[in-house]
Amino acid sequence: MHKVLIIDDEKDICFLISEILKDENYNTSIALNSDEAISKFNEIKPDLVILDVWLSNSKLDGIEILKEFKSINSNIPVIIISGHGTVDLAVKSIKNGAYDFLEKPFNSDKLTILTKRAIESSSLLSENKNLKDTLIKTTPLIGNSEFIKKINKLLNEQSLSNSRLLIEGPFGTGKKHFTNLIHQNSQYRDKLPISIDFKKLTNEALDNMFSENKDAINENIFYRSNNNTLILLNIETLPNIYQKKLLNFLENKKFFEDLDIILNHKIITITEKNLEIEIEKGNFIKRLYDRISTDLIKFKTLSDRRDDVLPILDYYLNEKSGGSLNFKFSSRALTKLQIYDWPGNISQLINYVEKSLILNQDQNIKELEVDDLALQMGDDTASNSSNNSLELSLKEARSEFERNYLVSQIKRFNGNITKVSEFTGMERTALYRKFKSLDIKVE
Repeated sequence: MHKVLIIDDEKDICFLISEILKDENYNTSIALNSDEAISKFNEIKPDLVILDVWLSNSKLDGIEILKEFKSINSNIPVIIISGHGTVDLAVKSIKNGAYDFLEKPFNSDKLTILTKRAIESSSLLSENKNLKDTLIKTTPLIGNSEFIKKINKLLNEQSLSNSRLLIEGPFGTGKKHFTNLIHQNSQYRDKLPISIDFKKLTNEALDNMFSENKDAINENIFYRSNNNTLILLNIETLPNIYQKKLLNFLENKKFFEDLDIILNHKIITITEKNLEIEIEKGNFIKRLYDRISTDLIKFKTLSDRRDDVLPILDYYLNEKSGGSLNFKFSSRALTKLQIYDWPGNISQLINYVEKSLILNQDQNIKELEVDDLALQMGDDTASNSSNNSLELSLKEARSEFERNYLVSQIKRFNGNITKVSEFTGMERTALYRKFKSLDIKVE
């Protein structure tokens, strides 16, 4: 049920508008001045505001309140009403973000039609904003690792399938990007995917979402996502009572069959948690896990697929610089980037690219060296190693250097000893002897 906030200093007008809209199944709230209006706006988070431009005994007039609401939520539709309507006032209202202007006395049919159109328009704007925020239309899955090759194959399979998919993995590893690519390549590509973040929802919203009230079927999460992709985020935050409701809908189709509704959708669940561990802790229902994980994909950290670091770096450097890069990273710098652990994964690497472009866009530097990168990354391991080596004998310093060097190469090539051998120029047997003498455990 959509919520409408009515603001007018005349109680009779508020009551009249409220009764008209209640008959159309809107949930209404009333405010008589700017203080009440702003308080109610923040409290109920309305879907629409109907606002009188002239308010007696109020700190702010209607235009000032309109500006305040738009600063809080630019998408909220506001219908301005006035008993002293002029063309100038109407134009001023629209310029400040009002959806429309309605002059008193108004026809009840016109009010209800305008209310419906304003809410529908706002919903469309919100969906488009959500699309811009979540979809990456042209960015492919970038990388040379075996993981990326496997994921690209799974992308094709998942795009053609309606089987339920669970994606687990740490923050910033590309889970949402992969999900959006599945949608873009699926039979639902012409629609906006329905994305639900359980972490951000109130119990009231969850009640509506899992409602079995057939008269409010439009609020039901499965009805809303029918013939579309349904993306569930942060499912581990869903309280147990709602986990059971979700499970009930996944297991029982009778509710929809009784309404002659045939469900057809792709359900993708994304989480940073290991849900099997959450089950062991008693935080998650095992049967629900089984229902949402018909297929399971675990995304790897960037440090577990270092072959992808440089391709991702190159891609975003070209994309974000518009192809007009005035510097490059030295070979030493690229090596350091590749062996860095990237705790924030791809998100951190993209942020690093943006930072590098900002810091060096007006510089005459042709190459960024190791020291530049170490300073920005706060991880100058090379300098620390050099300082420590001054306290060692020549033999000890050489051993430390060799150990650090070989460990870095092992990390760089993800434990692929053949590649380490080729890069260092050492035979595999010689390498293993060196590993043993330096107490390096390859695993």
